[in-house]
Amino acid sequence: DICSSWVSHFPRDFPLRMRSIVGTGISDLELQCNDQLSGHVQADLNVAPRLPFPDRSFDVVTCCVSFDYLTRPLDVMREVRRVLRPGGSVLLSQSNRCF
Repeated sequence: DICSSWVSHFPRDFPLRMRSIVGTGISDLELQCNDQLSGHVQADLNVAPRLPFPDRSFDVVTCCVSFDYLTRPLDVMREVRRVLRPGGSVLLSQSNRCF
Protein backbone atom coordinates (compact mmCIF):
# COMPACT_ATOMS: atom_id res chain seq x y z
CA ASP A 1 0.00 0.00 0.00
CA ILE A 2 2.03 2.97 -1.24
CA CYS A 3 1.28 6.40 0.24
CA SER A 4 -0.30 4.73 3.25
CA SER A 5 -0.83 6.22 6.70
CA TRP A 6 -2.58 5.31 9.97
CA VAL A 7 -5.33 3.50 8.03
CA SER A 8 -5.46 1.36 4.90
CA HIS A 9 -8.72 1.31 3.05
CA PHE A 10 -8.92 -2.46 2.72
CA PRO A 11 -11.65 -4.82 3.88
CA ARG A 12 -11.14 -5.56 7.59
CA ASP A 13 -10.45 -9.26 6.91
CA PHE A 14 -7.59 -8.56 4.47
CA PRO A 15 -4.84 -9.19 7.03
CA LEU A 16 -6.30 -12.67 7.56
CA ARG A 17 -6.50 -13.43 3.83
CA MET A 18 -3.22 -11.95 2.58
CA ARG A 19 0.22 -13.40 3.14
CA SER A 20 1.47 -9.93 4.03
CA ILE A 21 0.51 -6.29 3.60
CA VAL A 22 3.41 -3.86 3.47
CA GLY A 23 2.92 -0.11 3.47
CA THR A 24 5.01 2.89 2.60
CA GLY A 25 4.18 6.43 3.67
CA ILE A 26 5.56 9.74 4.79
CA SER A 27 5.06 9.23 8.55
CA ASP A 28 6.66 6.30 10.34
CA LEU A 29 4.47 7.01 13.39
CA GLU A 30 1.26 6.83 11.35
CA LEU A 31 2.39 3.60 9.67
CA GLN A 32 3.07 2.07 13.10
CA CYS A 33 -0.57 2.78 14.03
CA ASN A 34 -1.94 1.00 10.95
CA ASP A 35 -3.21 -2.36 12.23
CA GLN A 36 -3.75 -3.74 8.73
CA LEU A 37 -0.07 -3.66 7.82
CA SER A 38 2.21 -6.58 8.56
CA GLY A 39 5.21 -4.36 7.81
CA HIS A 40 6.07 -0.84 6.72
CA VAL A 41 8.88 1.36 5.44
CA GLN A 42 8.86 5.15 5.75
CA ALA A 43 9.31 6.67 2.31
CA ASP A 44 8.32 10.07 0.94
CA LEU A 45 7.79 9.34 -2.74
CA ASN A 46 7.57 13.07 -3.51
CA VAL A 47 11.11 13.59 -2.23
CA ALA A 48 12.53 10.40 -3.78
CA PRO A 49 10.20 8.43 -6.06
CA ARG A 50 11.92 5.13 -5.33
CA LEU A 51 10.20 2.19 -3.66
CA PRO A 52 12.58 0.67 -1.07
CA PHE A 53 12.06 -2.93 -2.20
CA PRO A 54 13.84 -5.40 -4.49
CA ASP A 55 12.72 -5.98 -8.06
CA ARG A 56 9.74 -8.32 -8.50
CA SER A 57 8.90 -8.50 -4.80
CA PHE A 58 5.09 -7.98 -4.86
CA ASP A 59 2.07 -9.60 -6.47
CA VAL A 60 -0.08 -6.48 -6.00
CA VAL A 61 0.65 -2.80 -5.38
CA THR A 62 -2.16 -0.55 -4.15
CA CYS A 63 -2.52 3.18 -3.70
CA CYS A 64 -5.75 4.12 -1.99
CA VAL A 65 -6.94 7.72 -2.36
CA SER A 66 -3.43 9.19 -2.52
CA PHE A 67 -2.19 8.92 -6.10
CA ASP A 68 -3.26 12.46 -6.96
CA TYR A 69 -0.90 13.80 -4.25
CA LEU A 70 2.20 12.44 -5.99
CA THR A 71 4.33 15.10 -7.66
CA ARG A 72 6.11 12.60 -9.94
CA PRO A 73 3.45 9.98 -10.67
CA LEU A 74 5.14 8.57 -13.79
CA ASP A 75 8.37 7.93 -11.89
CA VAL A 76 6.40 6.23 -9.11
CA MET A 77 4.57 4.06 -11.65
CA ARG A 78 7.92 2.99 -13.12
CA GLU A 79 8.90 1.92 -9.62
CA VAL A 80 5.61 0.08 -9.20
CA ARG A 81 6.32 -1.82 -12.43
CA ARG A 82 9.81 -2.65 -11.15
CA VAL A 83 8.64 -4.12 -7.82
CA LEU A 84 5.73 -6.09 -9.31
CA ARG A 85 6.20 -9.73 -10.17
CA PRO A 86 5.34 -10.73 -13.75
CA GLY A 87 1.56 -10.83 -14.07
CA GLY A 88 1.15 -8.64 -10.98
CA SER A 89 -1.54 -6.00 -10.57
CA VAL A 90 -1.67 -2.36 -9.59
CA LEU A 91 -4.84 -1.04 -7.98
CA LEU A 92 -5.42 2.70 -7.74
CA SER A 93 -8.50 4.15 -6.11
CA GLN A 94 -9.74 7.71 -6.03
CA SER A 95 -12.35 9.50 -3.98
CA ASN A 96 -14.80 12.16 -5.02
CA ARG A 97 -15.06 13.29 -1.42
CA CYS A 98 -13.70 16.73 -0.55
CA PHE A 99 -11.18 16.61 2.28
